[in-house]
Amino acid sequence: AGGHAMGGTALVRAGYGGSCTGAALKTVDAAPDGQQVRWANLKLIRMRMRSVSSIGKITKAMKMVAAAKLRGVQRVQEASKPFANGMTGLFDLMEKIEPEETAGKPKELLIAFTSDRGLCGGVNSQVVKNIKATIAAHPDPEGVKLLLVGDKGRDGLQRSVGKNIVTSFKDVFRAPVSFEQACVIAEEIMKEDYDKVIMVYNKFKTVISQEVVHGVVPGLEFMKTHAEVFDEYEFESDMDSAQVFVDLFEFKLATQLFAACLENGTSEQAARMSAMDNATRNAGDMLSRLTLSYNRQRQAVITSELIEIISGAEALKG
Repeated sequence: AGGHAMGGTALVRAGYGGSCTGAALKTVDAAPDGQQVRWANLKLIRMRMRSVSSIGKITKAMKMVAAAKLRGVQRVQEASKPFANGMTGLFDLMEKIEPEETAGKPKELLIAFTSDRGLCGGVNSQVVKNIKATIAAHPDPEGVKLLLVGDKGRDGLQRSVGKNIVTSFKDVFRAPVSFEQACVIAEEIMKEDYDKVIMVYNKFKTVISQEVVHGVVPGLEFMKTHAEVFDEYEFESDMDSAQVFVDLFEFKLATQLFAACLENGTSEQAARMSAMDNATRNAGDMLSRLTLSYNRQRQAVITSELIEIISGAEALKG
């Protein structure tokens, strides 16, 4: 019996099954299963720590990319300001004229500017909510046409106002925005004669603040009706005055589209940079909590093993 003292069953059969000894032996027998569970929990925590750390690295890289793109869009925006100011001066007198109410139902076009990619905060949802509210408040909701610039707007507007969508442009903001892209959108709009074009986009204020604004462009007929505001200018062209106004209106429309694209692109990159910064900090906080939990459980496992070893040794001595 003494030669088999390490076996719990042999000791009980030999008459050493006292209460203290039996309890110690039962602990020794049950320890492997408990240890496996505790080590399995530690393994799961280590796996989660690695995944959180990887996500933190990805979000940090995305923040740096968004910051670089933000600086690029801001440079283009700064370079286009002299051009935009010149166009504003040309149409300044016309913009001060209040549009007259047209007989019947006016033909209006809403242009929703959203991003082509997600992970940029609430810039897209704010535009979608604004578009829905604008259409719902319109006297003739079904008569309002909708043009989408950016792929994310379709996801939020297809179900509720899908019948109003006439066309959409995607992959506009994947590459740096150019005036040629704005001209293509303007050509598509010129295929229909709208009384008013309303652009809904995010205006950049600060890196953490963007505001949804409406940019209103009166229709071509409004420009022809108030052609006298251009009497002080001399146009050198072989075309008749009607065609000159068509080209001038299309140029004005493309200019405002380009400005709206730049504003929305700047807001998108700023919001993405802010969102990725928050995600990186959250990943760091979560990793710290997981590390603390891992160390506590690891220390608990080591302490438990030491207690079991000491208890087993004391039981054998007794």
